[in-house]
Amino acid sequence: MPRFYFHLRDHTDSVIDPEGQELPDLQAAERVALEAARDTLSQEMKGGFLDLRYRIEVEDEAGTVIYSLQLKDSFAVRE
Repeated sequence: MPRFYFHLRDHTDSVIDPEGQELPDLQAAERVALEAARDTLSQEMKGGFLDLRYRIEVEDEAGTVIYSLQLKDSFAVRE
């Protein structure tokens, strides 16, 4: 099973995932990235501040970014 790494980044900062996760395919990695984005935002919301500049980049075992999800694209807003 391939291993995918989920890094949280903006234009200056990075939080690197050193372990990654073994998942069956890219679709599964995309679901994990979406879950991670929403989890990150929910933790920030508890503190009363959302930083939407970040994205989650999914890398394969070779270090190639194969998927990127902006945090702001992980939810919808209804007013």
